[in-house]
Amino acid sequence: MSATPKRRAWRLLAVTTAAATALTLAACSSNDAGDSKDAKASITLYSGQHEKLAKALAADFEKSTGIHVDVRAGKDSEMTGQIVEEGDRSKADVVITEEPGPMAGLDAKGLLAPVDKAVLSVPDQRFVPSTGNWLPMAVRARVMYYAPSKISEAQLPPSILDLTKPEWKGKFAYAPSGAFKSTTAYLINTIGKDRTLEWLKGIKENGVNEQSNGKVRDSVEAGQHEFGLSNHYYWYIMAKDKGGQDKVSSRVHYLNNDDAGALMLASGAAVLKSSSHQKEAGEFVKWLSAAGGGQQVVAQQSPQFPATPGVTSSYGLPDLKSLTFPKFDQASLKNTDEANELLKQSGIV
Repeated sequence: MSATPKRRAWRLLAVTTAAATALTLAACSSNDAGDSKDAKASITLYSGQHEKLAKALAADFEKSTGIHVDVRAGKDSEMTGQIVEEGDRSKADVVITEEPGPMAGLDAKGLLAPVDKAVLSVPDQRFVPSTGNWLPMAVRARVMYYAPSKISEAQLPPSILDLTKPEWKGKFAYAPSGAFKSTTAYLINTIGKDRTLEWLKGIKENGVNEQSNGKVRDSVEAGQHEFGLSNHYYWYIMAKDKGGQDKVSSRVHYLNNDDAGALMLASGAAVLKSSSHQKEAGEFVKWLSAAGGGQQVVAQQSPQFPATPGVTSSYGLPDLKSLTFPKFDQASLKNTDEANELLKQSGIV
């Protein structure tokens, strides 16, 4: 006996409902699996480095490994301050700083996970911190920009400690940047707080505070000052933008000695102890050290020195082996608070 139209309708409804339920459950299961996969394959980077470089590193790492990197960029002080404030609840898995001091500060607070010794064996060992808790991924040199039309390279002072002498009054520019703060921290560690404060007061008296490294560079390029204290890479950015090093009027002078004016400062990368993605974060730090990985991105995207030997910069930088500079533990620059206090006492900031 055949089913009535009403029974056939109920059967059809039941079958349709069951099929829809199965599809919904399958979709939910698929989404849950996808969410789980994404959670494992995604890390958050707090970066004090230049945002363009940080995003280039994140994009290339994701392309190489499939692990997504969410970049949150700002100044060193902002990023490290946020990590300290967040504590164990920090959303950061990895942190990159432009200066060694802020990274050393996080390290001193016990917030960083140890870096694998095999990874730390890759970069130039002169920049590896004694604590072993962060990776030097790029290096910046303290230099003097000078205007050849106003002063010859041979006439430049051999030490930045000489800049407090009367003969240099009004002839140079400087900026209280992060690297200037690192220089202050280094001087505190090597010549003591009293002499460092005296030096800072002399710099304020004799020099012109241009407030930023970019303005130091531009003012020397324009012939407004005989020379200026800065980081090497601002000049190389300008030279590339203008079509080559022969297209600019100013020049870069590496002191090539053991003076504080020749400091080489390492940018660092580290995994946070609080990260719930230790494996993926560790892979990122390892990739940053690789000549064919993060170091190649640094070489192509930034005029900073790659920290791993054998990687050639696209900005025409000198070989690190050709430069002489002070040998010191990058971890020793954790005294940024002391440096800040002296900068305030001197009236520079």
